[in-house]
Amino acid sequence: MRPRATLVPAVLAAVVATAPAHLPPPHLPPLAFRTATLVRVDRTIEIRLSAASQVGVRVVVSRGAVRLGSAGAGLSRGTTAVPVPIGPKGIRPLRKGMHVDVAICYGPADPVRAHPALLLGQGADPPPPITA
Repeated sequence: MRPRATLVPAVLAAVVATAPAHLPPPHLPPLAFRTATLVRVDRTIEIRLSAASQVGVRVVVSRGAVRLGSAGAGLSRGTTAVPVPIGPKGIRPLRKGMHVDVAICYGPADPVRAHPALLLGQGADPPPPITA
């Protein structure tokens, strides 16, 4: 029994010695997802993102296996809206509260993913009336 007891610490010491001494911490993405708003008037889904630094993004919106639309934008620090145009056939079945898949590609191979419920937006303000 004694030889077996001394063998286990020797094997553990060999396993610990082969592990890397320092693993780098995982990098946090420089952006965060806020909301997804359906704007029927403009036929878009407005994706609001917050960025900690200046970064370029590509936003892909899908529902199930169907890709509804995509758009690219350059974000600066703070909150920015990225309007993703949706075709007439894609926007017709969408309603407030439905969930969509949002993939935000900003550089690394793995995009930031979110599965939000759609909010309902008003769209762009109409131009002011012309007065003479």
